[in-house]
Amino acid sequence: MYKRIIPLVIFLSFINAQIALPTFQAVHKPQTAEASSLYDFTSQTFTNCGATGRNGPTLSNCTGDANYTDSWTDNTSYFNVPNDAGIQNWTVPTTGTYTIEAWGAQGGRSNEGYGARMRGDFTLTSGTVLKILVGQEGGDYSVSTSGGGGTFVAKSDNTPLIVAGGGGGHRNPSTTRRETTDGDTLEAGRNGYFNGSLNNGGTSGSGGTSDDRGGAGAGFSGDGEASTDNRGSCSPSTSVGASAFTNGGTGGWGNMYMVNDCNGAQRFGGFGGGGSGGWGGAGGGGGYSGGGADTNSGWSGGGGSYNSGTNQSNSIGANSSHGKVVITIN
Repeated sequence: MYKRIIPLVIFLSFINAQIALPTFQAVHKPQTAEASSLYDFTSQTFTNCGATGRNGPTLSNCTGDANYTDSWTDNTSYFNVPNDAGIQNWTVPTTGTYTIEAWGAQGGRSNEGYGARMRGDFTLTSGTVLKILVGQEGGDYSVSTSGGGGTFVAKSDNTPLIVAGGGGGHRNPSTTRRETTDGDTLEAGRNGYFNGSLNNGGTSGSGGTSDDRGGAGAGFSGDGEASTDNRGSCSPSTSVGASAFTNGGTGGWGNMYMVNDCNGAQRFGGFGGGGSGGWGGAGGGGGYSGGGADTNSGWSGGGGSYNSGTNQSNSIGANSSHGKVVITIN
């Protein structure tokens, strides 16, 4: 009997080896959860919220402004102005690609010192907080003007995304306009100028220099040098230099000779690091690197700019008003 079973087992083993039995694998359907959004968002224009001078807006300034009407602007988890210190904090609602356009502020006189315009695309993650400083125009006095503030967009750890340089001031309104007072699209601040003498603009995020009456513009991480015109009767007796973005971005203040209004706007560089004017000298523009001050009866330099985005579009001297930031989801 065993002799019959053994050949049968061998035969069945042979048959099994020749027949490819089907195998079955589980089919996993990809999980495609829809991207969640913290709140509805299409586009927002961030402005100076009506603030002027060397200090920026408060939270109430912005929530009461006509440009801030969406419901998320009333939620401090999504929009805030910490300590009412002028820098606006915005929380990214949805992970995606955003176009950010920044405009630097004009210097203190209407026919020169225009702010730069910078534009780029950025990939942003939901929940990321961006710090937005909108530059403000510099003050204007009959014999001198102050620098306009730069406009900045950075991450909460102070990593810059995009910066638009503010315009510089001009000592004498009757002389020819110089293009070097405009905010530049390059990173370096422009030099202040008079009769061949220069005060250097800042580089690599530093502030500009001053050796006489006007104050220099501040940069992203370096303050601008203060005006040396301390002949006024105001307090403090010493002029104050413009502050870098990382130091709050306050504009400079000049204890200007023969200007009796100690709180007058003509003394102030624009919020965003604009340098103050002085008797006989104009203030440099704020920006990624600050503009150099006017040496005496000349022109101060516009601030430099920065752009880490893709699909860039940048323009020198494009804005004749306060700055702004426009953010749009693509």
